[in-house]
Amino acid sequence: MANQNNVLKTVERTMLTLEVLSESQEKLSLSDIAEKLSVNKTTLHGLLNTLVILGYALNEKGMYSLNSRIQLLSEAQNNNNTIIDRYHNYIDNIAHNTSITSFLSIRSGSHHYMIIYYIEKDYKLSINQKRHDFFSTISSATGNIFLAYDKPLLHSLRKGGFITPVLERRIKKIQQQGYAVDMGQVEQQTFCLAFPMIFEGKLDASLSLVSHSKEHLNNVLDRVKLFLTP
Repeated sequence: MANQNNVLKTVERTMLTLEVLSESQEKLSLSDIAEKLSVNKTTLHGLLNTLVILGYALNEKGMYSLNSRIQLLSEAQNNNNTIIDRYHNYIDNIAHNTSITSFLSIRSGSHHYMIIYYIEKDYKLSINQKRHDFFSTISSATGNIFLAYDKPLLHSLRKGGFITPVLERRIKKIQQQGYAVDMGQVEQQTFCLAFPMIFEGKLDASLSLVSHSKEHLNNVLDRVKLFLTP
């Protein structure tokens, strides 16, 4: 069944199930997966059985993992690596010169973004398939970048009636200033700046900076803009 945004819930649930299996270093039980996705175990059981039959998942005594056929979908991971290669120098420079945590995100479906690269000062950590909801709040700087610069996404959400007048004004402001700001609205004492990474005229990713000091973040804004200037 499709919702107002023309998202087929079965397809969305299937893809999120595959993502959960890909995130885990260990096999997962039905209960583990159901808890992570907040879905009914009966529904999930049928979905997992289908994935097993198709060769995308493996069931070993009730413990699930990805199966070899998933390699057919590995193109997406290769694309993530390409995006990381394209922008990791920006992130490294910003993190090393500002002492601010920086991360790179891509859109994952119609309601989520996914962190694919993360660096805190000089400590590097790659995080794959970690989803965050960008549509549950209009204050998420990273999420607002996707709303403001992903034209197909914005068009789809407008058609579905999801973009309120308040959000339209926020999106317009972000487009005018070239970045999004979250000064503690989403999480107290956590402040965020987010910038669009445009490649060949389209939004490639969001580059975000997180600090526990509003003053620190404001002070490095101009320097960050300089790093991002070609």
